[in-house]
Amino acid sequence: VRIVKPPKKLTVSQWADEYRQLSSEASAESGKWRTSRAEYQRGIMESFSDPDVHTVIFMSSSQIGKSEILLNIIGYFIDQDPSPILLVQPTLDMAQAFSKDRVTPMVRDTKVLTNKVSESKAKDSGNTILHKTFPGGHITMSGANSPASLASRPVRVVLCDEVDRYPVSAGTEGDPVNLAFKRSTTFWNKKRMLTSTPTVKYASRIESAYEESDKRKFYIPCPMCNKYQVLRWSNVVWDKDKPETAKYYCEECGSGWDDSTRWASIKKGKWIAEKDFAGTAGFWLNEIYSPWVELEQMPRNFL
Repeated sequence: VRIVKPPKKLTVSQWADEYRQLSSEASAESGKWRTSRAEYQRGIMESFSDPDVHTVIFMSSSQIGKSEILLNIIGYFIDQDPSPILLVQPTLDMAQAFSKDRVTPMVRDTKVLTNKVSESKAKDSGNTILHKTFPGGHITMSGANSPASLASRPVRVVLCDEVDRYPVSAGTEGDPVNLAFKRSTTFWNKKRMLTSTPTVKYASRIESAYEESDKRKFYIPCPMCNKYQVLRWSNVVWDKDKPETAKYYCEECGSGWDDSTRWASIKKGKWIAEKDFAGTAGFWLNEIYSPWVELEQMPRNFL
């Protein structure tokens, strides 16, 4: 007698480590996903698997892997916890581009998703570029500039990407983030996420949302003195007109780290909250944490 085993209960990062394949046209490092490549991603993804968290705020610079985290969350819900999902980009054009350039390659190359999401066909109303169905749920990709796409049926998972680039109002309907979030109010197990690179201080959606969260920062141990610290731009120092001399200096013992030292230390980092948790987990990262950017490149960009 064959006994059918229930599927393993995985978290988002465990699912990504087991199944996710990075596509060659959408990633600089194609092949099997490894969360340990950028250890800070684990805590962000795990918060999506935490039943006590209903909202995740992710404020970061570029080159941090934000889009891949979003894709892992989408892939996880399609495969492990089928639900209605809404992904909001700043414009409808950007939503179409995200669907074609990021979602479609992920579905094609990640085998557990390929059979669940059928290809977009004009005749098949269940699947278009902006709307894809799968057993137990569907994903709608919309633009913050399109009130019609924000105000239709209820969804359990709401993902708002690059919110600082959203218009102040979706047509005459009001704040697009509020419109999108309203879609999930009837779900007891709703999951909502705001991500963005911040723009203008005090006028930034992501900054004010982060201020209202539990404000987590990623602390890194110094390899020399073991003091845990947040990586700050003021501690990146280089000789005048010589960005190639850039090093990161420990705020406690003053030791200078090169790229390999910095990357090895980031693998040992941990998220620490600055405020009490009340259902909203906030994550803050700058470019110095990125395993894809060398120290030398930062002063070059700055100069």
